[in-house]
Amino acid sequence: MRTVHVTQDVPANALDLSPDNTQVVIAGRHVFKIFSLDENGLEEKANLRAGKHLNLNFSCNDVVWNPVEDSLLATASTNGAVVTWNLNKASRSKLDCVFNDHTRTVHKVSFHPGEGHLLISGSHDGYMKLFDLRRREASMTFTSNAESVRDVKFNPHHPITFCAVSENGNVQIWDMRRPDRVEKQYTAHGGPIFALDWHPDIRHWLATAGRDKTIKVWDLHENPTAVNTIQTIASVGRIKWRPNTKYHIASSALLWDCSINVWDTRRPYIPLAAFHEHRNLTTAIAWAGDPNTLISVGKDCSLIQHWFPDAVRPMEEVNPLALAIGTLGHVAAARPPPHATLTLSPAQPSTQPQPSISTPRTIPNTKRCGGSISSISSGGGESGAFSGTVISKVEVAASEPSGAVSTQHLIICAKQYLLTGRPLAEICEHNAAVASGLSRHQVALTWQMLHLLYGGGGGSELLPPAPTSHPAPPTTRDDSTTTPDTTQDADQRSARHLSGGDAGGGGGGDTSGGLSAEEGDTETDDTDTHELKLTNIASGMTVTQDFFFGDGEVSQVSFDYDPLPALDPNLDPALDSARDWTLPTEAFEPRQDILHRSPAPPRQYPTPDDLQDTEGELGYVVSGARVLGEMAGVEAGVGGVGEAEWKCGPLVAETLKHYASLGDVQMAVTCFIVLGHTIKGLLEEAEVEHWFLSYINLLHHFRLWNVANQVIQLAACLPSVMQQNQQSTTVTIQCGRCNYTLSRNSVMCRKCGGVAATCSVCHGVVRGLYVWCQGCLHGGHLHHLRDWMATNRACPAGCGHLCEYT
Repeated sequence: MRTVHVTQDVPANALDLSPDNTQVVIAGRHVFKIFSLDENGLEEKANLRAGKHLNLNFSCNDVVWNPVEDSLLATASTNGAVVTWNLNKASRSKLDCVFNDHTRTVHKVSFHPGEGHLLISGSHDGYMKLFDLRRREASMTFTSNAESVRDVKFNPHHPITFCAVSENGNVQIWDMRRPDRVEKQYTAHGGPIFALDWHPDIRHWLATAGRDKTIKVWDLHENPTAVNTIQTIASVGRIKWRPNTKYHIASSALLWDCSINVWDTRRPYIPLAAFHEHRNLTTAIAWAGDPNTLISVGKDCSLIQHWFPDAVRPMEEVNPLALAIGTLGHVAAARPPPHATLTLSPAQPSTQPQPSISTPRTIPNTKRCGGSISSISSGGGESGAFSGTVISKVEVAASEPSGAVSTQHLIICAKQYLLTGRPLAEICEHNAAVASGLSRHQVALTWQMLHLLYGGGGGSELLPPAPTSHPAPPTTRDDSTTTPDTTQDADQRSARHLSGGDAGGGGGGDTSGGLSAEEGDTETDDTDTHELKLTNIASGMTVTQDFFFGDGEVSQVSFDYDPLPALDPNLDPALDSARDWTLPTEAFEPRQDILHRSPAPPRQYPTPDDLQDTEGELGYVVSGARVLGEMAGVEAGVGGVGEAEWKCGPLVAETLKHYASLGDVQMAVTCFIVLGHTIKGLLEEAEVEHWFLSYINLLHHFRLWNVANQVIQLAACLPSVMQQNQQSTTVTIQCGRCNYTLSRNSVMCRKCGGVAATCSVCHGVVRGLYVWCQGCLHGGHLHHLRDWMATNRACPAGCGHLCEYT
């Protein structure tokens, strides 16, 4: 056998084969012919469109051959007529009978598989007519309640039933003895259904196809269930099951696609075989009783007999290598089986090798979990694995729980992350430790970088210091390892503190490390006395019996200052002791860390523009510069989150966008909350809002209600997110007898008059808290049920249910 091509003058709309599969009839608006099928190909045998009186009865949408009487044909005409033809008539015209019962175009006709005198039709008027050829009239009418019936066909396994499909997407199963009501009806497609076909071997299988570009196989044994769904590239106009096979079905498109595809329903994404001989749309297909012979007609005015071994195998042209990553981190890989050889099919003589593999004929659906491969299905048979050309096998590798992607990571981090209530440095260190404990080293490193960039309290633009010959190490009040400074320089600074900045007050002499209150009384001014005490306090010197701390002990705190930059190399050293000083940030070491600092004070000190190096005012210039530098440092220290001297905000914003693009919205949201308003202006509000809503959605999915509520409360800059906590929740209570919704604080049901909630133990009315069993729905007072369930397991209502109290 080989592929045979016959060209006609006009296109055909339908075709059908004789009961013995030796003849084929084609019909259309301007063609009605019979061809014989033999080993030599297709040969025209009769032209039924003959005679002088040609009318619309010869314009056909469908044609069917009688399965009992091979001399009878029936056609569906475009003018609404159902016409029967008798090939045994001696006259030139073979027209036998015309039924004009339909008011609109008839789309399909179908003979009864066992009783050749019964013919059913489906029309655009929404009706189905059952004709009795012996009485030459329509004996029954079936109403589909749809605009148009597109296809109708008797069930070959249960001849008293037939199936009809319509443009509203419904499938109807009728009993021909009950025209008053449909036996079964369901919605099969999301649009018009154009074709149906009963499976030739399986009793309850029905295939449907329509405009939604799908072919669906239904199991009608009990409730209609979609066994398989095949997705095509265009609307499907015709479908036919392949003989002697269980899973193969052929289809042709209604638009765009000119090919005829043969599908294996277990592999619904790539056709098993394809025929590309037609140059225009295929209008009808039929198997010639042989799984290797397919007949088709199309709008290209051609009648083609296809030979299945000559079909194209699309599976042989696909890439055998593929990789896919699931949302849970699972990786699926497809690769050719080991030791597979590439061979050429004998039916496809070609000069280039085709990537078909002849070794395993069964796809080993394998799954790799934790390094081991286990076979999911094995063996052959129709109900087993897929049998066909295998070019690759699939392996699935499941991600480990400690891997880079895991839902457990999100849950643990959401529970353990700190978002507020601590200094930024402590929050970053804590979150970095949580991420490191989960082996999320990149996330931990990001938190550590945020600590370095924002947790140091930097960000102030101080005056550039000049190099000095005696640099002093900086100290802070938070450094517990700092010891009091008892060096000569410290003593000199103490003397300068005592002098209050007076150059002539003996500030250059050596002074002992501690001054008593009596020595301070030698000053003549009350203001100086007050200044002396503040000086002693600020410098950490011992003050006898004037101040007590805690348990009566005096805590010495050392304050170290950077030496003043040398503005003038020729400056008199005597002026160094006359320079002004300022108090540090804290006069006393607090007993615990300050969590919430006050806002920065307004600038009331000179600006750099006010400091002019003029003769006679050099002491003011030096003093003002020192005040400016130290007060700026104080302002930066109490301002909350600082920022590095270089502009790192855009880089941090890009980092958050990177995490969000990877799907880690948790990292993006938590970093945004911790950094606060520092990077708010660098991100679009709509983008940040999307992150927050996605993260809140995940938290709700994993029932982390408290964490979600905290995130919502911390989204003060996003009104749409804050509104999540303003949405109310309504819980309605229904009567246990009539399911009527009870009003608030109502005990009696207004509909049935019964008591809504009664206790199963004391049979009294429950006011307030009511608990019940989720299995039998009996309940009552909490304390009554607690006492009952302490000694009993059966329901106190006597229903026999074994309730469980938790």
